[in-house]
This record gives sequence, C-alpha cells and structure tokens, in this order.
Amino acid sequence: MAKKYVLIEEPKPAPQDEMLKGILRRVAWLDDNVIKGAPYFDAAWIVKEIPKRPRINLHRHDFDEFLGFMGADPENHMDLGCEVEVQVDDDIMILRKTCLIFIPAGVKHGIGAVTNLTRPVLCYSGGPNAAYIAIKEENA
Repeated sequence: MAKKYVLIEEPKPAPQDEMLKGILRRVAWLDDNVIKGAPYFDAAWIVKEIPKRPRINLHRHDFDEFLGFMGADPENHMDLGCEVEVQVDDDIMILRKTCLIFIPAGVKHGIGAVTNLTRPVLCYSGGPNAAYIAIKEENA
C-alpha cells in the first residue's frame, strides 16, 4: 500500500536563500516543486540582524498569504527578542511580540529590517498557492 504522506527532513533551498545567506537558517520549504499539488509553506530562523535600508523592498502575490514571527524563549514565547520592521500596504509596523499577519492577495508587503536581535526568531509564511511567486512592486 502506498504511503499517504511525505516526510521532508532536509528542506529544499528557497528562492531567497542565496540573497540572505548567513542571516537565515532554512528549516522548512514546501511548494508544488517539492511535492506536486502541495501548498506553499516556508520557515526559517533569523539568526543575524537585517539592517534598516532606506526603502523596504515591497512585493505582492496573487494569493492570500500569512506571515508570522515566533519568539524562541520558552519562558516568554511572546517576546520576539528583536524588532522586526514590516510594511503591509502603507502601514509600517515595528513588531516586538510573537504574531501572525494575514495579507490578502494583491496587497503589497515586505520585511524592512530585523534589529536588536538577542536570540534567533522563527519567521514563517505560507498560502494556498502551489508555488511562491512574488511580484515586485514598482519603485521598491
């Protein structure tokens, strides 16, 4: 009888891994290229700060996406142990607590910086789309 599940122990590199080498440690990547018909899911430990840039590189997707950040302190899991600058549409947020953001299809967004990092923070995202396809925003 064929197995009805697939165990993935070694994540496939994600499209952004080369650009973020030394900053992220990929722990999960799933999409249609890994398992035919699978939804997109991504998780990586942020282990080094991402300096603030003059402008956030914004992108959007043709699918709904969730974006989350999870603190790694088991005694205080709500504390991220860093500050994450995230822009969604025209709102710029500085995140300091474990959180999850729902981003509807077509809404521009991006991570601008990760600063004051005192310990690794788990960043994860996903959506119902079979592949991660980012559409870069003009002037971003």
